Amino acid sequence: MVNYRQPFWTLESADEIHFVRQILKHRFPETYSLLTDALEHADPLEVVYPGNSDEYGDVVREIIVIADRVNGDLGVLSRKEIEALVKVGLSRCFGEEPDAGRVDKAVDLVHRGMPRR
Repeated sequence: MVNYRQPFWTLESADEIHFVRQILKHRFPETYSLLTDALEHADPLEVVYPGNSDEYGDVVREIIVIADRVNGDLGVLSRKEIEALVKVGLSRCFGEEPDAGRVDKAVDLVHRGMPRR
């Protein structure tokens, strides 16, 4: 895995999580939605169960912060760069190795889903 740094976000209450989520969804609607859908669908850590959504919300927040250099526009990044972002986001939030095939699936979904700029 890439690294096990501490996450940028340390949100402690449901209100804080909701507030940050709303801001990021408003500021980066396409990126937020695509990352959420791709991670939930691929489920790299096998934590998504029926009725148990938003298991990767913290990872999405981390990836958007890490993608600051491109202002959250993943459409300007290569597949390899997106893969690095996803791996770092997962490692910061989960601290364990995800399933490599599922990570590849998530990265492919994000890469194909972002309009190329």
